[in-house]
Amino acid sequence: MSGAVVVMLLLTPLVIRLRITSWTVGWLAILLGSISVMALLGLTARLTDTDGRPTLGDDLDS
Repeated sequence: MSGAVVVMLLLTPLVIRLRITSWTVGWLAILLGSISVMALLGLTARLTDTDGRPTLGDDLDS
């Protein structure tokens, strides 16, 4: 996880305790969005990893 997301995760209980509804909703939306983007990037990296696997351009008969 990136450092910014870790800091946001650590500060989230404080933000929720402040009870400023619009600010809290925005904070949580940014936090969930950044976690989702990082999860999608990790999934993409895993699915596109071609180390040791044949690709479409490889000759499978040889």
